[in-house]
Amino acid sequence: MNNKTRIFAGLLATTVFLFTSGRWTHAEPYLAVQKGMQCSSCHSHPAGGGKRTVYGNVFAQSELAGRRIGSGDLWTGEITKWLAVGADLRASYESVDIPNRSDTSDLGIDRGTIYIEATIISGRLSVYVDEQVAPDKIENREAYVRLNSRNTKWFLAAGQFYLPYGLRLQDDTAFVRLATGINFTNSDRGVQVGYNSGAWSTIASLTNNSGNGRNSSGDQFSLLSSYVQPTWRAGISINVNREDAGDRAMFGLFGGLKTGPVAWLAEIDSIRDDISPGITIDAFAGLLEANWTVLDKHNLKFSYEYLNPNNDISEDHQVRYSVVWEHAPLQFLQARAGLRFYDGIPQVDAQNRKTFFVELHGFF
Repeated sequence: MNNKTRIFAGLLATTVFLFTSGRWTHAEPYLAVQKGMQCSSCHSHPAGGGKRTVYGNVFAQSELAGRRIGSGDLWTGEITKWLAVGADLRASYESVDIPNRSDTSDLGIDRGTIYIEATIISGRLSVYVDEQVAPDKIENREAYVRLNSRNTKWFLAAGQFYLPYGLRLQDDTAFVRLATGINFTNSDRGVQVGYNSGAWSTIASLTNNSGNGRNSSGDQFSLLSSYVQPTWRAGISINVNREDAGDRAMFGLFGGLKTGPVAWLAEIDSIRDDISPGITIDAFAGLLEANWTVLDKHNLKFSYEYLNPNNDISEDHQVRYSVVWEHAPLQFLQARAGLRFYDGIPQVDAQNRKTFFVELHGFF
């Protein structure tokens, strides 16, 4: 038995053990749908993702963890009243079966990130940094200064940040994330303004396509607006990206619905690329996802995804089906296991692959 096989066997055994023990957690929009909250309730960024707030950390320990081990006070992320930190580390095993090819597998660290938030003026001025430290090189993902209004409903941020668009899904391989290009691998530099009050949340940004090492002469405008109720939510997204290489315009609708033990998510995106004068490509991407609390705090995720990369070409669409189990046996540790089935152009073997993965996610 080689080292990779031993490590995979350990991951699989750990996952099987965790399945018998209790609860789920991880930062995804369905949790906000389950609780009827804005994503900013649990995360420092108004659109969700990144460092967890005090409430997010307490929620993960008191309501999401199957059991809380150890004693003492709950972890809040606050080192002092002026400084708070957090981190995420995901390690996984993935096996890929592509028709007419030998199966491949990979074991490694998917991503490791650390978060630092310094409060300069309480409730008004803060500095936030999101730094990727694994798997390969150290890379800054977000770094911005944020100014809140006196009533904290309005904010203005400047620096590097993720664009406000669509559902803030953890899975960057989702078709709606790949097709739009707005995901956790792409951030941008510019300014952002937002309004968060009660059921309404609206965030707009103007950026210059210079994030993550890009060198572009263009600029882009992004807008995300949502309305949240205890059992449902709905929102729109707009992105207009102007570059010398060609302009892009995107419009999206997204929403969530809670029906008993099931939290539903949906998103559709229309994408238009102006390749050259007189030549445009229209694409479409969609997601429908059901998150079912099948046992006490065990989450089963079922998803259907559709991608049409060019609406003018028939029979070039792709479909992906996924079933994923998620569970957290104790605070700050989550296990996931899943299968994904791809159905695409028959002549392209890679578009008809099957994948299996097991993941351990440590966070605080």
